[in-house]
Formats: sequence, structure tokens, C-alpha cells
Amino acid sequence: MSIYKYVVIFCILFVSCEKNDFHTWQLCDGVELIDNKLSVLSFNRLNGTSINSVSNIIETISPDVIGLQESFDVGVEIADRFNYCFYGHEETSTAILSKYSIEVINDSQCKIYLNETDYINFFNIHFPAYPYQPYDIRDTLITTAAQAIHQAEQTRGLYIDQLLESINSIDNNMPIVVVGDFNEPSHLDWVYGAENPTRFQFNNDSSPFIVDWPASNKMLDVGLVDVYRQLFPNPLDYPGYTWTPYYNVNEVHDRIDFIYHDNQMNVESFSLIGPDNLSDILILNYESDHRAIFSVFNTTF
Repeated sequence: MSIYKYVVIFCILFVSCEKNDFHTWQLCDGVELIDNKLSVLSFNRLNGTSINSVSNIIETISPDVIGLQESFDVGVEIADRFNYCFYGHEETSTAILSKYSIEVINDSQCKIYLNETDYINFFNIHFPAYPYQPYDIRDTLITTAAQAIHQAEQTRGLYIDQLLESINSIDNNMPIVVVGDFNEPSHLDWVYGAENPTRFQFNNDSSPFIVDWPASNKMLDVGLVDVYRQLFPNPLDYPGYTWTPYYNVNEVHDRIDFIYHDNQMNVESFSLIGPDNLSDILILNYESDHRAIFSVFNTTF
């Protein structure tokens, strides 16, 4: 990338950081993507997780771009340790780390420059966790699918609508990638015969508890594709749980962490990262309560 473009980007970043109190550090070398393979990690690290535990993941897979949730003070330390560009704040959950230069659009949206002309529109989100509808279903505080949908919309509807407004306002033809912890299951998972709908067949109703979850529906309605379900469409064979790798009797395991894209790039692989045999990439001394998700794209677009 030319020196002139670095100067322009720096000015944009400086204004953005002054405006919203977020910080951007160009800690990376400003390299360009050379092999058309772009790897993306989405990871809720769990606040309090050690920097060494997070480092184990980075060292194992060396992702090009990271959407980090519950980043807080650790995000910039990871960026500094591994030479990533960084956008975030030590008092907020979300941060974006990239081997390539970052141009900030807003708190959750950046352009990641792969070379002088090509970039991706990258979003990293962390939606509210509570009230968490699968737990309310478990505890019979919610007893119908309509109640679950209504309360999910009450909890996260405003946030997903703001995200979609930003997506719809994009005025370029570069690829879109959205990652993060949605704290809501997918309607593609709560289908007939899947574990949770079958589990929540209440005594007064023999039908499975199928829920047409609203956030995932809205993502698909704007033309985005759920990468995991694109590669593994059958939720009965591939539940893909990200919440949680740890087990107790009352836990409701589900897929609430996602990577979406607008299908301009081909997906080459998708991996679950965690401490157990349900993870595709096994990490020792794993501390987070979410499995991380990792995808490789071919950027020939």
C-alpha cells in the first residue's frame, strides 16, 4: 500500500478515535495478502482469561483477522505481542485485530485492506446475553416459540437492526464479513429432530420446541450466509455448538457464535476451536467458556 494511503488512513483513524474514544494502533507491518487465502477468527475470550491462554490460539492458527469479544485490556496486548493492527478500547468488549491495515467506519465496522485496491467490510459484534431465551425455555419461563421470538427481539432487536442498517448503507462492491457472539441461537439449528427442540417437548405438548429465531433470520434476509451452515447444512449431524465446551446437568448447549459473509468469497474451511473432542482444533489450557470459530476464505473476487 502506498505511503499516501497510510497517511489518509491514519488521519481517518485519528478523527474516529477522538470522536468515540476508541483506540487504533497500526502495530502491524502493513503487509499485503499474497496467496488469496484470508483466515478469520471469531473468539469470545471470557473476561478474565489469561493472555497466555489467548496466545495459545493465536500461535496455533495465526489468523489474518480477529473479531475478539470480551477483549477489554487483553486485546491490545495480544495485538502488540503478535504484531496486529488493533481497533478497540480497554473498557469495551469488542476489538478488531488484523495483519492488514484497518480503516475505521464505526465502533463495530472497519475496512480491512488486503492490498492497495481490495478490502473487506468487516463487522465484529457482541449482542446482549440476558435475558437468555434458551435458559428461560429450560426453566419454563418461556413455554411457546412465539414467546421466545418476542423476547429475543426485545433483547437484541435494536442491536441487530443497527447492524443491518450499517450493512445496507455500504456503497462499495467489496466483500462483507460479520463475526461475533450473537447470544442467540440460529433458526437453522432449532429444527425438527435437533437436540434442543426435542429436549424441550413439554409434558403438555408432544411437538418439538422449534423456534424461528429472529436475528439469524434477519441476517439471511439481507443476503448474508451462515458460513458453518453453508458447509455443514444438517444440524442433526453437525450441531456446531459454541456455547459451551463445559458441561453440567442443566446446561443448554447451542451455537451462538457466527461468521457470516455475502458469498463474494469462497469458503475453504471452518473449524471449531476448544478444549474437547467436539472441537476441530484442540487447544490445551483453554480457558474461555465459548468455543472459538475459524474460517478460511479464498479472496479471488
